[in-house]
Amino acid sequence: MFFPVRCVLTLALLVLGACVPAPGEMSATRIAASSKECLGVMDRSSACYFRNSPVRLEDRVIRLVGRPLEFRPIAEPLEFVDGNGRAWVAPRRTLTDGASIPTLFIPIVGNPTSREFVNAAAVHDAFCGIGNEDGEVYQSRTWQETHRVFYDSLIVGGTEPRRAKVMFAAVWLGGPRWELSKAPIRSLTEVLPAAVLTAGMREAKLHIERSNPSMPELIGYLIWLERDMLRRSFDAKDAAPVIESPPPEGTPFDPNAPGQD
Repeated sequence: MFFPVRCVLTLALLVLGACVPAPGEMSATRIAASSKECLGVMDRSSACYFRNSPVRLEDRVIRLVGRPLEFRPIAEPLEFVDGNGRAWVAPRRTLTDGASIPTLFIPIVGNPTSREFVNAAAVHDAFCGIGNEDGEVYQSRTWQETHRVFYDSLIVGGTEPRRAKVMFAAVWLGGPRWELSKAPIRSLTEVLPAAVLTAGMREAKLHIERSNPSMPELIGYLIWLERDMLRRSFDAKDAAPVIESPPPEGTPFDPNAPGQD
């Protein structure tokens, strides 16, 4: 059966809608700590700190199918308190590989297993990492909040801000997504061809390195990039879809702006 190209594009955008947050969802969460992020916070007595740091790992090594790095269980709980004073706890026995970066993006992001990353990776893995599906905190907060707090915990761990933003972009574009009801949402790795997704991640890295956007600006850019990557995934011989320009530098994400739903 033949479908007009316009209809195919419309259908595909609806499919991506399962991955891209609706305005209400984004507005409700507003990405945890976005107004009180940890970069530049001097007084860390009540926010932006780890408790029981550095993360302590058991000696035993666990290998998971399809994952290139070794996993080890956390020996004692690790807690991160974000810019809003909320606690994010990685329980004992959480599996972590010390990276938390999607395998597809490791060649772009680089070796993610550095001492400054391990605390952030452990907390992020507890909330959405493979092997922790039966954990007590797994997917208990929104995917947007979970990926966003990964950035803040990297900053507190000593990661250089631009590198932390590149790692954040990697988990935003290539990491898991979910509803709080645990209903599955298709991640971009399930929607987009690997070549398109890796090209998009390279563009995001270049954008961050050149412009060093604020976090609201970066989130707006990544949401635009998702839609642009979907358009690129169509065969150019069938149609030449209109590619929108990226948001101007310095433009923060506005959940109420036209075209964000």
